[in-house]
Amino acid sequence: MVFIYEDSWERFEPLSALRPVTEIRCGAKTFREKLEKLSGEEVRVIIREELLDLLCETHPELARDANNVPQGRHLFLAAGAVFAEPLSAVKSDELMVDKADRILGFGTDALSGYQSAESIRDFLEETDLSKRRIPGRRALYPWEIFASLELEVTRDFEGELVEGELDPHATVYGSALRLEEGARVEAGTVLDCRKGPVTVARNALLKGPTLIEGPCYIGPDTIVDSARLRAGTVLGQCCRVGGEVEASIFHAYVNKHHEGFIGHAYLGEWVNLGAMSANSDLKNNYSEVKVNLAGEILSTGLTKFGCLIGDHTKIAIGTLIPTGSIIGIFANVLGGGLCSKNIPPFSWGEANVYELKKLLSTAEVVMQRRGIQMGEALKERIIALYKAYVG
Repeated sequence: MVFIYEDSWERFEPLSALRPVTEIRCGAKTFREKLEKLSGEEVRVIIREELLDLLCETHPELARDANNVPQGRHLFLAAGAVFAEPLSAVKSDELMVDKADRILGFGTDALSGYQSAESIRDFLEETDLSKRRIPGRRALYPWEIFASLELEVTRDFEGELVEGELDPHATVYGSALRLEEGARVEAGTVLDCRKGPVTVARNALLKGPTLIEGPCYIGPDTIVDSARLRAGTVLGQCCRVGGEVEASIFHAYVNKHHEGFIGHAYLGEWVNLGAMSANSDLKNNYSEVKVNLAGEILSTGLTKFGCLIGDHTKIAIGTLIPTGSIIGIFANVLGGGLCSKNIPPFSWGEANVYELKKLLSTAEVVMQRRGIQMGEALKERIIALYKAYVG
């Protein structure tokens, strides 16, 4: 049996505040989905206990067996681990590491019964398992996803398919196109599949004039309107996107329906970008981008990295986001020029706190507009985080 566990969730803030690291996208698929595809079998999850109730609401099929390890020998893989090929046999009591000595996973028969992400972390700190280096890599921070984003989007491609509606006045270069049932591509749309595949998932709509360069993934029920989507772009479920996007991940339910540029960025769910808001993803001196994560200054090792924006954050019109920015969940970023590089969660502008009652009310309205009701577990998680951050 295969388990995927999270053991470094703090490093994935703000994306991991309202979801396990297992459910963060690394390309078109999440870390968990990629391992399921690779292994060819169902993958169970081991996550923080504080997220179990929320997982029951968002992924009830996963929550049913979450944090439950039956007797026997199993394979445990780290959320953040990415493999290019199926794993060879893993011996019991063996630790798999990548070339940087980062833990990819382990095989053991020493774990059984109820487990948790916290107990897995304790196990790894105390273990003396022998190490074996195998092909693969481990992302310990979300910006490391961008080091090979185009490759991962290409690997996630499910194959050529044309079941949707392709207007005769749309243009397709190359053949690596997947157009799923219910998807529509209108006149004036250019799909360039010569350098990478393009997926237009079920019931998605592409309205011209639009240019899409592969590799690119456009998720179910998403609408793309007068946009330029550059290589490496991933749009999750039910997004609304216009303007220019390059090598970025919109997790789901993101609204960027206006002009403006977003590059090398990861946006959580329910983020709204006002007209002409834009981010920088390259420093003027072309040096490595540095970030401030929980007060620690870290080099990303990348010359191109834009920003991380947490769930339910609103970016006002005309906002300019600096290179390497991290913006927390439920922040209201007021426009009119360059914003701060680090904006805490639950912020209202640069100096004020978003009132809990108001943010919950707004979130419920926003979600209802897409036919989603806020569950009690999500509400309780938001309140718990609010008390932890704000007091």
